[in-house]
Amino acid sequence: MNILVFNHGSSSLKCCIYQFKSAPTTYIPPYWEAHAPDVQKLLASPPVKIDIIGHRIVHGGSHFHQSVLIDAKVKKAIALCADLAPLHNTAAEKIIELCGKIPQVAVFDTAFHHTIPAAAATYPGPYRWLEAGIRRYGFHGISFQYCSKRAAQLLQRDPKMVICHLGSGASLCAVENGKSIDTTMGFTPLEGLMMDTRCGSIDPGILLYLLKKNPHIDLTQELYYNSGLLGLSGISEDMRDILKSSTPRATLTLNVYLHRLVSCLGSMITSLRGIDTLVFTAGIGEHAPLIRQRTCDALAFLGLKIDPHKNQSITEDGLFSSKDSAIQALLIHTHEEFEIARECWYLNS
Repeated sequence: MNILVFNHGSSSLKCCIYQFKSAPTTYIPPYWEAHAPDVQKLLASPPVKIDIIGHRIVHGGSHFHQSVLIDAKVKKAIALCADLAPLHNTAAEKIIELCGKIPQVAVFDTAFHHTIPAAAATYPGPYRWLEAGIRRYGFHGISFQYCSKRAAQLLQRDPKMVICHLGSGASLCAVENGKSIDTTMGFTPLEGLMMDTRCGSIDPGILLYLLKKNPHIDLTQELYYNSGLLGLSGISEDMRDILKSSTPRATLTLNVYLHRLVSCLGSMITSLRGIDTLVFTAGIGEHAPLIRQRTCDALAFLGLKIDPHKNQSITEDGLFSSKDSAIQALLIHTHEEFEIARECWYLNS
């Protein structure tokens, strides 16, 4: 089966073609991949005949708890969720329309989190909020789904774990028996950890204060694009640049990032009533040993110990905790496009 995958970002588009001859139980590299392709040209003349197309859909709201074949009803539901993730869902809608009659599958970032209990998913606002669909949905679910399967495969058991997806967007997920029970992102991809240009969770009173001072302020611009690593450091939205810099603002930015990361980790660990495994993934999680080290050092009181040499040198999926550590620390390279392709396979095999 030849599966074309579109991963629609807020300002980017990545696509891959996977060729599966049997059930894909372990990661298989793509047959072909590209960034920002000419979609119409690709669909008119693909490298191989395409049997099915998979799409990453960031927000499925309360409509979808699993991947589905796309039809008119599904398209309408994706459009209804566009207000909650306009940069992502709207872009996906456009690509779906270009794909014509080839069978298509929607794979939702929110679907993995449908198992979160009501106590964790409900905001303590007026009950009418909940009735209107305002609740914690969670994101990065495709990545968390892949990493939870990969961790179970590496450890040969289903660990009680927190997965740290630390990229330009970032969130944590508490996983037990392969299911999400809590996460740091919520109604939108703005809540939780400090990110590249997003602020993460803040006191909502700040917004009331800013609006009172300037009723015309563009809060979307402030919260989504002027905050996070870029806004605080004044240097860059890229963690690599922050780590290289010795300016006071860069140092403060790094310390704030780590403080908020560890604080949110504590919340996830408490939701699980303890953990036996901590997983790092995505750009920062996979490529920033200092972030992994300082995060794990903060959890030393739980008996987490890392092997400094392994932490610095690890490049493949595997453990970097020491042999006498009470908690296992894992690095896993996430493969969202592969997980989307795998969903397509199982839905259509």
